Amino acid sequence: MKILKLTGLSLVGLIVLGLIAAAFLPKHFEYSRSINIDASKETVFSIINDMKTWEEWGPWKKEDPTMKITYGEKTEGLGASYAWAGETSGNGTITITEATPPTFQKSRIEFEGQGGGDAWFELEDTGEGATKIDWTFSFDVPWPFNLLPAISGDGDMNRMFDTGLSGLKTMVESQPATSGKYKVTTTDFPGRTYLGIRETVNFDQPMSADFFADRFGQISKLMQKTKMEMDGHPSGLYFTWDEQTKTTDMAAAIPVKKGTAVNGGKIQTIEVPAGKAFVIDYYGSYTGTGEAHYAMDDYLKAKGITAGSPVIEEYVTDPGNEPDTSKWLTKIYYLTGSAIASGQ
Repeated sequence: MKILKLTGLSLVGLIVLGLIAAAFLPKHFEYSRSINIDASKETVFSIINDMKTWEEWGPWKKEDPTMKITYGEKTEGLGASYAWAGETSGNGTITITEATPPTFQKSRIEFEGQGGGDAWFELEDTGEGATKIDWTFSFDVPWPFNLLPAISGDGDMNRMFDTGLSGLKTMVESQPATSGKYKVTTTDFPGRTYLGIRETVNFDQPMSADFFADRFGQISKLMQKTKMEMDGHPSGLYFTWDEQTKTTDMAAAIPVKKGTAVNGGKIQTIEVPAGKAFVIDYYGSYTGTGEAHYAMDDYLKAKGITAGSPVIEEYVTDPGNEPDTSKWLTKIYYLTGSAIASGQ
């Protein structure tokens, strides 16, 4: 009995010491791991932004084979979610709370009865089409439960993150040249007369929200002044794309009725004759169109086809009328011949 009493006192003492120690230990925890993936950030982002892929590349099912996944009404982009239930992992939900293609995505993770935290991915170019992706998990644990993660160290969490990133790398790099996400069709491009402002700019400039708004505004004013009629959707015409200098010779342009001509000044007439073209219907934010272009490039290379100039992005959806970026339609045309006359 004396031994049992002493043992009981020792256990109580350990518990008290643990509670005291927990009071001085951190309550906020953050883990971050990274990996390089041999693919564009647009391609990598398209995978992590689709929650139906997480079960395949993520580490959780390997940790708990009993885990069952139930998807929400939306499975891709902002607001996408799923719930899990498992014997080891317990129950919880994860929801995408921020999405800025193709560089940033954040999600909220809630563990049933245990609180939650935030996880986010950051993507950046490493050169030659590769991507560095950082995966971070940040959460708070109240006293005295902060004792457990504090004393267990980073090993288990880092191992789990490394397993997930390795799975993501394998999944992305094993994708075929064309991911299958984009359907490439052929069409008869009708030929168009554009009024455009043509210039050589850095790659990131057309991604700015103000870039096209400013130039389309200038063109629209001229059209109103001269009573020209619009004949299609505002477009971006890309004549060259120089990876060495990171610049593009391009034009912000609006199609107008045939026979329209502008002489001199910043705004010029650009004629794109009719002909065969390959087209992809891309839905999403304009910053994510790069993935569709890579898919088109891979498709044409596989077919042994050389595209002409210009490459055309036709902005079908007016962002002012549709706030949901996932519904924005951009038609991307690659012409089969190079035929361009400008400044007429």
